[in-house]
Amino acid sequence: MISLATIRKLESSIPIIVKSGKVVFGVNYVLWSLRNEPEKVKAIVVSRNPPPGFLDELDRIVESLDRKIPIIYSTKTNMELGDLCGRPHSISVMAIYDFGNATISEEELNE
Repeated sequence: MISLATIRKLESSIPIIVKSGKVVFGVNYVLWSLRNEPEKVKAIVVSRNPPPGFLDELDRIVESLDRKIPIIYSTKTNMELGDLCGRPHSISVMAIYDFGNATISEEELNE
């Protein structure tokens, strides 16, 4: 289980990750990424209010993979997550491919 302090640290790093790293936004793109290129996905961030049925599908896909991908359940709503990413729309889920210049690392999320 990821600690609340680690979740907060990741949330504060999201603007840096979006600007300097590589991310994918949206339910369909994240599910596609997990099915077709799971080796690139370092972490998944889910808003506090994802679409109905999405979490079941996400868990099913992640459990079928050969490696553990951390799923971070954000304290932010989808509107707040979109705002945090600098986007003018809601974001229910995002996949992180590269953390860029952020001070948080994949290892911290796998603890």
